[in-house]
Amino acid sequence: MVVNNNAAATLLMLAALATGREVIISRGELVEIGGGFRVPDVMAQSGAILREVGTTNRTRVADYTAAAGPKTALILRVHPSNFRIEGFTEQPALAAVTAAAHAAGVAVVEDLGSGNLDPASPWEPTVQASLAAGVDLVAVSGDKLLGGPQAGIILGRKTLVDRLRAHPLMRALRVDKLTYA
Repeated sequence: MVVNNNAAATLLMLAALATGREVIISRGELVEIGGGFRVPDVMAQSGAILREVGTTNRTRVADYTAAAGPKTALILRVHPSNFRIEGFTEQPALAAVTAAAHAAGVAVVEDLGSGNLDPASPWEPTVQASLAAGVDLVAVSGDKLLGGPQAGIILGRKTLVDRLRAHPLMRALRVDKLTYA
């Protein structure tokens, strides 16, 4: 599905799937995105409850599983596109996170930022790899990914995409006919 930008895609995923419930995110992924918007601020606007795990430089699968409980709606992964933490770091493989989340009955959504479709690119994770790893919904910036008009693209499980389509915010975040064209 398509909305007006990737921040809108992330807001819609959180509002439609996690309002009033916890969303688990690694402390190392609480980034500021373009225009000075910060992931915790977008989460607050969605009505989701932020649940930080791990540390800035090290997060393990056990951190996610220890935090997951009856109030948990989602695990949110955010690709820190414009910075790197180097040195004494650890981040679990995406497939390990999704396996643990699904075992706990929790969906995983991912904001890949600009996104990437080229598996030959060594720098950025691909949309295809995220979906193959079991991510339930992936959001990318359509204008950066495809070189077209500004848009946010959400891909993933049909049942979840249908829930986003039915959410009242979709009307406010939808794109116009020119963008579709």
